[in-house]
Amino acid sequence: MFVNLDRVIERLHAGQRFLVIGHIRPDGDDVSSVASLVMILRQMGKTAEGCIADPLPNFFERLSGDGAIKGVSELRDYAYDTSITVDSSDLARIGDAVELLENGSPDITLDHHKSNLGFGKINFCDSAYAATAMIVYEIGKQLVEFDRELAESLLLGIATDTGFFRYANADERVFAYSAELVRTGANVGRITQAILEHRTLNEIHLHTAMFKTLKILADGRLAAAYVTAEMMAETGCTDDDTAGLVGQLRAIGGVEVAIMFIESPTGEIHVSLRSKNIVDVSEIALKFGGGGHARAAGCSQTDGKLDSLMKDIIAETERVISAAFSR
Repeated sequence: MFVNLDRVIERLHAGQRFLVIGHIRPDGDDVSSVASLVMILRQMGKTAEGCIADPLPNFFERLSGDGAIKGVSELRDYAYDTSITVDSSDLARIGDAVELLENGSPDITLDHHKSNLGFGKINFCDSAYAATAMIVYEIGKQLVEFDRELAESLLLGIATDTGFFRYANADERVFAYSAELVRTGANVGRITQAILEHRTLNEIHLHTAMFKTLKILADGRLAAAYVTAEMMAETGCTDDDTAGLVGQLRAIGGVEVAIMFIESPTGEIHVSLRSKNIVDVSEIALKFGGGGHARAAGCSQTDGKLDSLMKDIIAETERVISAAFSR
């Protein structure tokens, strides 16, 4: 059942012990939404714990709140009366944290992905929000006084999901909320440095290897590249070090759609899709078991081969680009 934010806030008032769950392969909005909602609930006098099944990349650690986010193993014995998933379009996105959910579904879902069909008992999902952190912001404004730590945690999600205010989703509301958070003490410079200025030499070597796989297709409108598990091993990198690779492809002049294929050391293949102006990449991701936004989406395969998956997704993307530009 989809509800308005007033109904969500009523449920937050009613609960006493909360579990807030984010998605695997955490990004800034994921970390922000989990940590910020935990901070808000604790400030209300509630007991609250946040959970993300995958380890946080080290550059998020100092921006994720003091003890606000834990792993699945740390919370197996945690008793709660209300569970909430944030920034997750379906149950598969929360990974092993699903084991913590009673009856296999959350009490509340908060999300901004248009592919979210509502898998909680009550659901608030609106793709007009540039980030789930903006939904948490609106909830928090009705419940608590913002301090510097909470403001900076919320700004993390807004800044990262708008590409540090470069993407088309950076609308008037984004700047209004961000300005309020900065007035409260959030330091966008600290966030920018933590997220964008942490590259190691190993990562640079991985980026170099990735660019050697680059293909420009569809009359220059499609950029596709890949990283294999072997490439990560050779450069001493991990999955964490692949963050931002797809953005480098998207930044190429003339490219409308960028696709980054990443083969994890565990054998799982992660696919990130980005577009600039026209193509809705969430529709492409949906066909391969994923989802997301019109300009940013993704999917994962656990039992496929990199070559065949690349062939299939690239072919579908070329078809979509051709149709979009022939109108």
